[in-house]
Amino acid sequence: MVDFELESGEQLHAEAPDTFWIPPLAARQSLSSGDIVKLVFRIEEDGEVNVERMWVVIQQATTEGYVGILDNDPYCTDQIQAGLELEFAPKHIIDIYADD
Repeated sequence: MVDFELESGEQLHAEAPDTFWIPPLAARQSLSSGDIVKLVFRIEEDGEVNVERMWVVIQQATTEGYVGILDNDPYCTDQIQAGLELEFAPKHIIDIYADD
């Protein structure tokens, strides 16, 4: 069985502020449909834990945060795949994709 949870980017940043940058809160709170963000997934399968950073495409904003669609597959399992819908909050966002 595979289970996952999202890591708090805010907590990771607080633990290592000089080396773990996250976008400002205002930017993480003002995203809209079509924006792409990176989240940290803590994935557990058969007692083994892996942590992966993956991109998610925002589908809609909610009162608590966002609903998005996973945009890539993790390396550690084939039980979680691109297309998975998930809910997350601004605190989970560690990067915002910028098409420069």
